[in-house]
Amino acid sequence: METPAENKQASGLTNKKIIIIAAVIIALLIGVVAFLLMRQSMTNIGDGNVPLIGYAVEASVITDQDALQAAADEAIRNAKENKIALQYKNHAYSTDGKTFSCLIANSPSNLYDMYIAIFTDAEMTDQVYLSGLVPPGSGFEEITLDRALEEDQTMVVVLTQVDTNEDGEQVLKNQVSHTVEFHVE
Repeated sequence: METPAENKQASGLTNKKIIIIAAVIIALLIGVVAFLLMRQSMTNIGDGNVPLIGYAVEASVITDQDALQAAADEAIRNAKENKIALQYKNHAYSTDGKTFSCLIANSPSNLYDMYIAIFTDAEMTDQVYLSGLVPPGSGFEEITLDRALEEDQTMVVVLTQVDTNEDGEQVLKNQVSHTVEFHVE
């Protein structure tokens, strides 16, 4: 028969084992969740059968509440100040004048989906491309214009953020334009 001291010591070992097992299980769960989050990507935006950018590009895993809050605060501040965070390259390249390799993306720090329109002129009267809605963190590495360009051209790329109001209607939130050099080789 066990003495009270032996019983207390055996109980203490059992509690330690339970705590160790629980810690190992929690660590495994955290590892699995982190792995899944790093592999997760948003639905890519289709432009034919081209490779597209997902959330994995320039994505980071936020592990603490302060960092998460700071990222959310920055996105809200950008939206309030009518700022749109952009990810793009200043040059796009094509061998046929119609399909261009490029980088045009809706930054993960934005709050809203956006669509992209591309114009051949500064007055924005000659549209050669219009995308569907692009979620934050998604975009294009290649686009196909509605018609081919014959030569190098400076294009106006307009990004328009879209929000959904209380009635379920989509409304324009913010808009920004910039130029990109389209090169035909």
